[in-house]
Amino acid sequence: MAHLALYKLELLDEFECRDDDWTCSDFERRLLQVRPKVFSQDAAGIIGMAHKDGSWPRTVKRFVLTRHQAGQPTRELLPQVVARLSAQERREWGLGEPAAQNPPDSGHSTAKRI
Repeated sequence: MAHLALYKLELLDEFECRDDDWTCSDFERRLLQVRPKVFSQDAAGIIGMAHKDGSWPRTVKRFVLTRHQAGQPTRELLPQVVARLSAQERREWGLGEPAAQNPPDSGHSTAKRI
């Protein structure tokens, strides 16, 4: 487990246990209640550390996806979170299907030769 300050651990644990439809704004507001001298942007840093640690997957997923919906995507984490979503979850979050992978080159080109 990464070394995180106690208030960060408690905040992450609190949100990992929640089963309501909280958003990134709720997380940021709660952070400011717990640590009034931090900035709301610090929430993204906490989520980044939580993602790296892997101990709070629900919190990371919900924070990143609600932040994306709010038009403030966490660019480093969004692709990683989306990659772990099921097709149904992607539809529920309005993310559509993942981009199709190009098949390996079989050596047979379908392009016309000129």
